[in-house]
Amino acid sequence: MSFRVSEIRQAAAARRLRQDGSPPLSRPLPLVVAVTFLLFLAGLLTACQTTPASPRLAAHTLNVDDQILQLARNSEFDTIVQVFAWREIEPTQDQFHWQATDQIVAGAEYYGLDLVVRLDQHPAWASDVPLSLNAPPDKAEDYEDYVRRVVERYRGRIKAYIIWNEPNLAIEWGGRRPDAAAFTELLRLGYETVKAADPEAVVVAAGLAPTNSNDDTAMDERRFLRLMYEAGAGAYFDVLAAHPYSFGQPPAAPASDREHPAFGRLAELRAIMVEYGDANKPVWITEMGWTVEPPPGQADIVVDLDQQATYLVQALEIIRRDWPWVELVTVWNLSVPGPADPFGGYSLLDPSGQPRPALAAWSAVAGSRQAQGLVPRQPAAAAHVAVLEHDVIIHLGDTHLQPPWWPLFGGRKPSLTWTGSFYLVEPGALDWTLSLELMQQNEIGSVLAVNGIPLTPDLPQQDFTRRWLTVQRVVPVELLKAGHNELTFTTVRLLPDAQQDEFVWDDFQVKNVRLVRPLAGD
Repeated sequence: MSFRVSEIRQAAAARRLRQDGSPPLSRPLPLVVAVTFLLFLAGLLTACQTTPASPRLAAHTLNVDDQILQLARNSEFDTIVQVFAWREIEPTQDQFHWQATDQIVAGAEYYGLDLVVRLDQHPAWASDVPLSLNAPPDKAEDYEDYVRRVVERYRGRIKAYIIWNEPNLAIEWGGRRPDAAAFTELLRLGYETVKAADPEAVVVAAGLAPTNSNDDTAMDERRFLRLMYEAGAGAYFDVLAAHPYSFGQPPAAPASDREHPAFGRLAELRAIMVEYGDANKPVWITEMGWTVEPPPGQADIVVDLDQQATYLVQALEIIRRDWPWVELVTVWNLSVPGPADPFGGYSLLDPSGQPRPALAAWSAVAGSRQAQGLVPRQPAAAAHVAVLEHDVIIHLGDTHLQPPWWPLFGGRKPSLTWTGSFYLVEPGALDWTLSLELMQQNEIGSVLAVNGIPLTPDLPQQDFTRRWLTVQRVVPVELLKAGHNELTFTTVRLLPDAQQDEFVWDDFQVKNVRLVRPLAGD
C-alpha cells in the first residue's frame, strides 16, 4: 500500500479544527470577517495539501572520469552514487590506494554533485570467497577498519554511505544462503562506525534485490526486510535503499509474476517499514532501470530504446505522484559500456559514449536543478590544490621491490605512466609552483607534464638511498585552465648497461604532489 502525505496532513488539520474547543458560531459573521476566515481556512488546507518536494535525482556511475561528472551535472542530476570498492582501496591489508577515490570526491565537489558511496566488495585477503562474488569478511573488524578509514578521510565531503549491496542474494553474500540476522550485524557495525567518524553522514541500509525466490540462492526482499526488523535493524539505518527493477515490465504493471517483480512492489517494502514503526524514515532508490541488451539467458527482460526512455519517465512520474516517502531516485547507470558488459544495456550511454534516448527523456522531465532550489555549491579558489596526498604513492617502472617501495601502479608490469586530475576555480594571472616528493629517479628523461605539455627541466636524478627528495617546478599559468586539469608522470627506459633480465624501465615513486597559488605581490 502507499501513503499520501497530503491526505494524512489534511485529515489531521480537520481533526484539529474539530477538537480545538471553539464555540459554535451563534450568528452570521460580518462579510469581511467571514471572507477573512474563509481565506485563512483555504490557506491552511492548501498548506496541508502541498505536494511533497520532488525527490533528488541521482545517476549511479561505474567508471568515473571528468566527462561523466560533467554529463551528470548537465543532465540535471544532483547526486551520484558510486561504489568505493574495498578490494580496490585496500587490495593488500593495510596498504590503502586513495588516488581514484580522492579524484572522484574532488570532481563531485567541483561540479556541485552530492556523493553517495557504497561500501562493499571484499578484497582477496579478507575472505577465501572468490572475487567473482561479494562476501562479508571473515573478520568483522577488517570491514570496520575499512569503513572507518573511508569515512574519516572524507568526513564532511560525502553525504551518505550505503552499507553493503543486495544481501538477500547469495551472490552478494559469499555464495551462502542469505541471512538477514547476519546482515543486520554487519549493518550495525557499519552504522556505528560511520556515525563515530562522521555523525552528520547518512547511513543507508543496503538496497534489496526484488526476487520471488526463497531458497539457497535468494530470499524474497519483503521477507528479508521483515527478518531484518526482527533482528533489530531499525536502530541501525537512517534510510532504506531499494532496487525496484521490474525486469522488462512497464513501471505501471499492476502485478508481479514468478520471474518479473512489479515496480510497484516497492510500496510493499514501505508498508513493512510503517508496520515496524519506521514511517519517519525515507526510502532512497539507489538503483533503477531497464536494459536494452539483456545478460545471457534473460532475453525476456529486454526493452527497446524507446521503451527504456518511456519507462524511466513513467517511473519518475509514479514516484513524484504516489510515493512522497521516496527522497532520492537513482538511474542505473551512467557509464560507457565496455565489451561484453552485463550492465551495459542499462546505461544511459551507448558503447561509443553517445547518449541514448533515455538520457534526453530523463533530463526533460527532471526539471532544472536551479528551479528546484538545488543551486550547485561554488568551490572557493584555493591557495593550494592537492593532486596526490602525502599518503598516496605512485610507483612507476617494472620492478617489484620491498618497502618503502609501493606496488607498481595499477598492478601492471611495467607501469609506465600515471595521470591524475585536479580542478581549479580560476588559474589567475601568475605562474604557479608544483611541489612533489620523489624517490630514486635515476635516468635522464622522465617527464612531468601538465595538460600534455612537459615541464622543464625533467625530473632530477638521485642516488639509490631510497630517500624522499622534494622537487619543485614552475607551472606557467597559460598551461592551466579553469575546471579540469591533468598532471602526468612518465618513466623512461634504463640505459643498456643498467638493464637486467626483464627489467628495462627506470623505477621511481612520487607522492604529496601539490600545486601552489602565487601570493599577490610575488
